[in-house]
Amino acid sequence: MNRRMVWMAVAGLALAATGASAQQRPGAAAARPVDVPAINLIQKGKWVARDSEGNERVMCVRDPYQVLRPEKVTTPCQNVVLESAASRATVRSVCTGHGTMLTRITTDTPRQVTVEMQGVIDGQPFSETYDAKRVGDCS
Repeated sequence: MNRRMVWMAVAGLALAATGASAQQRPGAAAARPVDVPAINLIQKGKWVARDSEGNERVMCVRDPYQVLRPEKVTTPCQNVVLESAASRATVRSVCTGHGTMLTRITTDTPRQVTVEMQGVIDGQPFSETYDAKRVGDCS
C-alpha cells in the first residue's frame, strides 16, 4: 500500500474498530459498531496524526470508529475484535474485494492515541504506526 493509501486509512483516524463479533451486515455500508472501550475514549475534533517518518496529517474526527476503515474501501468490512481492554484494542478487518488488515489502537488519553496498522489492501502490503493528538475542535 503506498503512503497515500495509508494516509487515507489514517484519515479514517484512519483512527474504526468494531466489536466482539461485530460484523457489519451485508449492504450496511456504515453500520454502527458495537462498544469498544478504547475507541469510545477517543474525543471527536481536530487531530494531527504523525507517521513513523515524521509526516503529519490534520483531520477532523467526527466518529472515533473511523479508525478501522480505509477511506478508499467502499464495500462492507467484517471486523472482529481480538482484544478489547479499557485503553487498547486489536481488530482484524476483512474488506470484501479489497483485503485484510489488523489494527491495534492504544488510547493513552482521550486526546492522544497510537494506531498500528498492517495488512494487505488491494494487493499492496503495508505496515504503519501513527501517533495522533487532538489539537482542537473541527472548523
